[in-house]
Amino acid sequence: MKINQQGVGLIEVLVALMLLAIAILGFTAMQMSAVKATDESVMRTRALTVIRGGSEMMRANPIGIPNFKAALNASSTSISSITKDSCLGSTTCSMAELATRDALAVKYYAAQNDLRIAMYACPGTDTVTAATSATSTTAATVATAGAQERQCFVTSWGNTAPVFSASPTVTMSSSAYTSCAKVNGTYNVGSQCFIMESY
Repeated sequence: MKINQQGVGLIEVLVALMLLAIAILGFTAMQMSAVKATDESVMRTRALTVIRGGSEMMRANPIGIPNFKAALNASSTSISSITKDSCLGSTTCSMAELATRDALAVKYYAAQNDLRIAMYACPGTDTVTAATSATSTTAATVATAGAQERQCFVTSWGNTAPVFSASPTVTMSSSAYTSCAKVNGTYNVGSQCFIMESY
């Protein structure tokens, strides 16, 4: 007498479960990549928002640009008696003090958004190209006080320092960080930062 087998055997069930697990693992890896890309996009948006705000503050007070730059690059959170909350309400501040206050406010908002920020002369704008002699066609790059120096905001996040450096890694607060860009302004591979020419 012949008996017909019906249903699914244990081997078939195990193979189906294994295929399902592989598919779920692939989907999980794709989901992790999507989350990482979203996080990077959020940090880029925050960085752009902070440096655009800083740029507008700086443009509103061009006389105070040296004070703005000094305060933004200072290691302390305040300079003398000026804080990010100075110059508000009835307090009267000079243009230099106002620029310092603006820079400290930008620095504070950057820190609140897990960003580091600094400002430097944009690479190549603090020098001019001049002929080495009246009869020579050879050009030399020379530093000139009258060069049109432009300022660049540098914002970074993650394991990147907001600096231009000849070395791909720099030390900040006893920790190693990737430098944002080379001294010529080209981004280092793997750096997480933005450079924006501001003025």
